[in-house]
Amino acid sequence: MNCEKKLVNILVLKPLSRFRANDTQIFFQEKRDPVTGARLGIKEPVTLFINNAGDFNEFPLECVQCVIVRTDEPTWSLVCGKRIKISVGFKVLLLVKFADSNTYELITLPDDIGTRVTTLYDLTEVQVSRSIIQTMQIVGDRFIFTMSIPFSEFEGTIPAGDDFDVIITLRNMTWNADIGETGFHGTGSPPVPSSRVDLSIFYDILVQIATEEEITVTGTVG
Repeated sequence: MNCEKKLVNILVLKPLSRFRANDTQIFFQEKRDPVTGARLGIKEPVTLFINNAGDFNEFPLECVQCVIVRTDEPTWSLVCGKRIKISVGFKVLLLVKFADSNTYELITLPDDIGTRVTTLYDLTEVQVSRSIIQTMQIVGDRFIFTMSIPFSEFEGTIPAGDDFDVIITLRNMTWNADIGETGFHGTGSPPVPSSRVDLSIFYDILVQIATEEEITVTGTVG
């Protein structure tokens, strides 16, 4: 079959500027002053209390074997013509093992908060980091992370007006889980015995501001 070559015009997104934030902690709680309880606008790991296993909650958590993060498609908005706000919804899955047990259990956050897990702070309230303002909180059945990025933080050219698109890429997820003491901090009234876990999750975040550009290529028609 003969294929006819002809010129074809296509639209592509051409990045003009970018913002990169490596090892950005997207799963965090806001640190409080230990004396006054005042919010400090600083990130720290999320403190979880995971119910111990067993009929009498006698088996404490031994390890967090694996952490999986399921993210939604990131979204963005232009704020006051001066900054880009990105937003990412996500769920966290923990594969955990308890002492004196040869089985693993799957914990899903935030779904299991209130039934198998409690938290040090109420994560339905906005947790804030004020170094390039970032927030995290539970909204519905997922966590929502946001970052508000001033144009001054971007490298490259910022297009005039609002005729542009934003490309958001999350890569290289890493996590850290420190297992602490056991105590009566779990679910129920009175609270059942539980194990403390301080969990952090990080991503490399790339945000690019791009405009549409028409280019001409040589194509074939079958």
